[in-house]
Amino acid sequence: MTRAHKILRFGRFTLDPNKANLCDEASQLPLRPKVFDVLLYLAHHPGRVVTKDELIEAVWPGIFVTDNSLVQCISDIRAALEDDSQAILKTVARRGYLFAAPVDEIEQAPIQPRSGTPDARREDRASGNSDAGLVAGLPTAVGANFWQRSWAWLAAGATVVVAVWVSVHMWFARPAVDAEVAAPSGSAAVPEVTPNARRLPIAVLPFVTLGAPSSEDYFADGLTEDIISALRRFAELSVLSPKTVFPYKGKALRPEDIGRDLKVRYFVEGTVRRTPERVRIAVRLTDASLGTLLWADQYDAEPGGIFAIQDNITRHITGALAVGLTNVEQARAAAKPPSSLETYDLVLRGRDLMSRLTRSANSNARTMFERAAELDPNYAAAYVGLGRVDLIAVALGWTPDPAGALQRAESFARKAISIDEFNPAAHVLLGRAYSRLGEYDRALEALRRAMALNPSDPDSYAGLGDSLLWTGDLEAAITALEMAVQLDPKLPGGDLFNLGTAYFLAGRGADAVRVFERTVARNDSTVFIHAMLAAVHADAGRKDESERAAAEVRRRNPFFDLTDFGSLLRNPAHRQKIVSALQKAGF
Repeated sequence: MTRAHKILRFGRFTLDPNKANLCDEASQLPLRPKVFDVLLYLAHHPGRVVTKDELIEAVWPGIFVTDNSLVQCISDIRAALEDDSQAILKTVARRGYLFAAPVDEIEQAPIQPRSGTPDARREDRASGNSDAGLVAGLPTAVGANFWQRSWAWLAAGATVVVAVWVSVHMWFARPAVDAEVAAPSGSAAVPEVTPNARRLPIAVLPFVTLGAPSSEDYFADGLTEDIISALRRFAELSVLSPKTVFPYKGKALRPEDIGRDLKVRYFVEGTVRRTPERVRIAVRLTDASLGTLLWADQYDAEPGGIFAIQDNITRHITGALAVGLTNVEQARAAAKPPSSLETYDLVLRGRDLMSRLTRSANSNARTMFERAAELDPNYAAAYVGLGRVDLIAVALGWTPDPAGALQRAESFARKAISIDEFNPAAHVLLGRAYSRLGEYDRALEALRRAMALNPSDPDSYAGLGDSLLWTGDLEAAITALEMAVQLDPKLPGGDLFNLGTAYFLAGRGADAVRVFERTVARNDSTVFIHAMLAAVHADAGRKDESERAAAEVRRRNPFFDLTDFGSLLRNPAHRQKIVSALQKAGF
């Protein structure tokens, strides 16, 4: 065996380049191909600092990638190795990375989990493949060629953000536990969500290939499996496994039959049409009990460009589905009388109240979340809601004790994480609290963790953009916030305020005006948005528009004061630019 093919052992881990897998004692740990390649290269060079440039050249030869692709790979490696303390893989500031663990080269393959064991089944589910060895067992070079030839070049299960700074991937979190459901024949109706079963039941039916022979079904099948894997990262969705839904492939069933047989409230259908010129993917979300189409969208790409945007398609589909489901569920909850609400519905009502951005609605939202926490002290979403209420109160000046509110928000976030460490919303809350406290590095760490847990969550992108704005990284903030808007066109006004502010500071005044006016048009604006609108118009010399926006500020708050406006901005020049523009507007 050459050195490149020898198995590496460090601590309780073994790294097998022949099978492209990482094992922890008797269990296999799934890693994405590039993450594995980065780990293998570092393990082949222990005890010395490997620069970022060297790693990028070794793992992505001849391809331009940003440093953040590498940073996310390092994060994924540490998660797999449970190396938060950097005992194995150390970051050497401004130089690179040091693989600090002693490495032994061996020729005997590590023990693999036996077929049918819990470890093997978990690995099968994580890969979305009933034959885990089909992909994981391929040598690296063969595996790369396999992916390029197969459906996975569209739905590889890795989420690569098409951003200069924001680069995250799909395989960081632990695999979700399947809600395996056999297809019963006599179930009467779709079950309602209860405190003991509050995850929304949903099925992603096998996508249908149009205008092509059945031999081309691998493409649609792969896309179906990847969307299932991505949706299962949303903590409040219970998504049926591929082997549960694939028996329904090609069957023409009524929505109520699907809901009854699979015991789901919602189901997703899709079609894939491939031509030499384009690939078109259509997706539909249906209410199984009512037979009503709730959401639909279509995605087009040129075949030559699909490899570059493979994960972008999956991320947009899953993000939009999750947002659509949330909106539908909030509407359901709002229509119920308060006396019938249980824990889950209380949280949904609380979220709806928070979105109204009024002081009384925010106070009522707190009551909803407190009642939910009383009913179920182990419901992480209730504590996330309480923390968000405090953050909104601080941001909009609705609390006489902002420091205390921020401390409570941090405490609620930690409580939620202690209940469910894989809850992205809890990490977003923690990151936003840290941002308000001025602890930007800790904020970015928490938000990156949230995005690694769920790269399709618009709130994670919005939270990251929030922190990046305050730290002064305007282009990265814009990229993250624009992605949040793409995933959720109804992004809250506070996040749109951040996007508009970032545009203004980056010299994109027209884009800033467009964003601010968008929030005004949908009646989702705050006094701060009108203030920034006045500032942007004044900075551009549009006196009449500036005066109208300034008049609205004074109408809403006659005592508006810019003393603390923009005080979270770390870059003094950024804050001064805003203050100067506000002064031009007459404040």
